[in-house]
Amino acid sequence: MLEPKDVLGRARKYMVEVMPEFAQLDPKVEEISLAQDLLGKSRWRITFYAYSANSGEPDSLADLVRRQRIEKVVSVAPDDGSLIAIENAPPPF
Repeated sequence: MLEPKDVLGRARKYMVEVMPEFAQLDPKVEEISLAQDLLGKSRWRITFYAYSANSGEPDSLADLVRRQRIEKVVSVAPDDGSLIAIENAPPPF
């Protein structure tokens, strides 16, 4: 099984290859977990977040509240580190 630091490196590599626009925003790690899907198969799930490049300085409180946070979840196989999926994060509610 791959170590978390190896999984993070592979997940970042996949984001650069598949979603270069998101990778250019210098995404940060929100969380990492070893989860099981409904079929009982394990996968590493890494949630990355970044703020849109056109955020700039907010002109008002409303602009600050509307600041767009982008989240992506990268799923990686625990044994060989192959890419399973890159998805939008589910809503927080």
